Amino acid sequence: MKYIISVLIISIASVAYGQEDLPAGNDQFMKRQFEHTATAFKMLSYDRVAWVSSDSIQTLSKEELSTYGGQWFCYLDSAGRYHALYGAYDSTYTLTAHYLVDSASFAVNRTFGQFDTTLAVHYSKAYDLALARKNEFLGPEDRLRYNHFIFRSDTSIKVHFLPAFQPNGYMIYGAELHYTLSSDASEIIDTLEYFNEYRGYQSMPNKTISIVYEDLDYIPVGAVFFLLYYERQFKSIRIVTKDYVTTLIRGKDNEPSWFHVVRTPPKKKKKKKSNP
Repeated sequence: MKYIISVLIISIASVAYGQEDLPAGNDQFMKRQFEHTATAFKMLSYDRVAWVSSDSIQTLSKEELSTYGGQWFCYLDSAGRYHALYGAYDSTYTLTAHYLVDSASFAVNRTFGQFDTTLAVHYSKAYDLALARKNEFLGPEDRLRYNHFIFRSDTSIKVHFLPAFQPNGYMIYGAELHYTLSSDASEIIDTLEYFNEYRGYQSMPNKTISIVYEDLDYIPVGAVFFLLYYERQFKSIRIVTKDYVTTLIRGKDNEPSWFHVVRTPPKKKKKKKSNP
């Protein structure tokens, strides 16, 4: 399919929007775009907390590290601080280390203060349940490294799995798994599992690349995250979906905006009649 240019430029800063702000005929596509962009930005902060706090956990004693069972997650409190918890779960949550991470500077400080023990149990249960479902969906032979992200609302807990940066230097896309669980993490109540073969790139700062989702009529969360997370590894990244080609442009003060090109099949040329 060739591209016929019909441009829509949407500022990422306009996270708050009303129905009248969406281009006519593109309401559902743009609505999901705004929602998935907001989720991807939350994931970027979550990942940053993982990086800065994981550096700190390497400084723990062998005795402390022996209590770590792989249960890691973070949450944002009402004061705007991230709590990064490292521990183990077996019906109860055993804490290995607790860090406070500033949401603006991402400065890390270990704390021995209180943390939300109920949330720690619910997050651990949610992660275990979602991980089991993910492994069942992908199968036992899947060995790709994934990152996980856990977020809560008043009514549910969401667990997201996206391909991580791989040890061989590849940035992978083509699969993502999203699970919504009840607020007490007792059951999965909604599932979105996407897989259409793993594809990937190594860093090429002077090259424009395309990540292709031609089977989808929307831009998935994983595609948005891939673009935002790896944009400095390439000249630019284009997301190709069924009806659009999308990229990110940076304006004044490096402000990001989405740039959408509508994909339209070219008109077939009429054959000229030959003279008798």
